Amino acid sequence: MKIKELLTFIKLRIAVSVAISSALGYVLSTKYIGTEILYLLTGVFLLASGSGALNQVQEWRLDGKMNRTRNRPIPRRVISPAFGFVVSTLLISFGIGVLAFGSQSILVPLLGTSAVVIYNGIYTPLKRVSPFAAIPGAFIGAIPPMIGWMMGGNEIQHPLNLALSLFFFIWQIPHFWLLLIVYEDDYRRAGFPVLTDKVSPLQLSRISFSWIVALVLCSFWIISLLDHISWFTLCAIVLLGLFLLARTHKMVTVLQPRGFYRFAFVNLNIFVLFISLILTFNKLLNI
Repeated sequence: MKIKELLTFIKLRIAVSVAISSALGYVLSTKYIGTEILYLLTGVFLLASGSGALNQVQEWRLDGKMNRTRNRPIPRRVISPAFGFVVSTLLISFGIGVLAFGSQSILVPLLGTSAVVIYNGIYTPLKRVSPFAAIPGAFIGAIPPMIGWMMGGNEIQHPLNLALSLFFFIWQIPHFWLLLIVYEDDYRRAGFPVLTDKVSPLQLSRISFSWIVALVLCSFWIISLLDHISWFTLCAIVLLGLFLLARTHKMVTVLQPRGFYRFAFVNLNIFVLFISLILTFNKLLNI
């Protein structure tokens, strides 16, 4: 088995992005950067890697029916389902262990465990029977920044923690539905129920745009809760939000070519990445 296959199996890019979102929660929560951030990044990365790998074990037969996923290691028989289950279980166990060892709050490993339960125990089976699985599944996105926030030693009910978690929750929904619009045929081929059986593609496009608007507004709410904010941070986040809306507003007019939605998907993710980086640097400059 090549390293490339293993990295595909653990969904490296997703695991890294999840770890980054947890680091953002930590930076915004803490008054100084301590060694616990290493436990946070390592634990969340292992947990996300294991959860992503377990998802591939659960869905390898369905993955084999989809053009987008048929080249994953298990459908190609590079990794066996049994070996994949062992690896994913070990990664999850080590991830929870690292979080428990590096944190003074029991809520940190409990939140990590809840993320696995929601993603692998609820969302993954639910999306086989319900086209609305993305909504409960979106809670997965809210948990990593909350883990980071708790690792930073702040209160879970703090408004900034709630706003940050809501931001990542909202992001997950258009993130998934834009993928659905682009790969609808793939999902149908694998037998997944698709939301376009309930609403028209144009309606789904408009609904997705409404969630993008909500995401931008939530980013404005976050900056209103910051203790210290530079003019650069304020202007950058506002301009990024307006830019994202300008790039995606055609979603509410007529149904666009699939390439447009793929482009919107990329813009959406870049927006979240830039917001995360700007908020991180804004806080680091004020610690």
